[in-house]
Amino acid sequence: MKPRLWTLSYDIGEPRRLQRVARVALAHGDRVQKSLYLCALDHDAVGALQQRLNGMLDAQADRALLRPICRACRRATRTQGEGGAPERQEPFWIV
Repeated sequence: MKPRLWTLSYDIGEPRRLQRVARVALAHGDRVQKSLYLCALDHDAVGALQQRLNGMLDAQADRALLRPICRACRRATRTQGEGGAPERQEPFWIV
């Protein structure tokens, strides 16, 4: 199955756990901002990433959001600035 683009964002309450989650996120995508990643994932990779994050997060203190980006949304996305653009050069605009 062809990979689909996803955004992964998180808010982690403890610094050590934050570092572990950041390493996992970097292994799956490109950092767009401090806690925001752009990931190209197929169906199996999404499930594996969710399962791995579930094992790392404290449900009372942390939050992670994995959201798909549809083709229409990618075409409608506008970019401003050049700083920190991911290597894949996918268009994005963080508001």
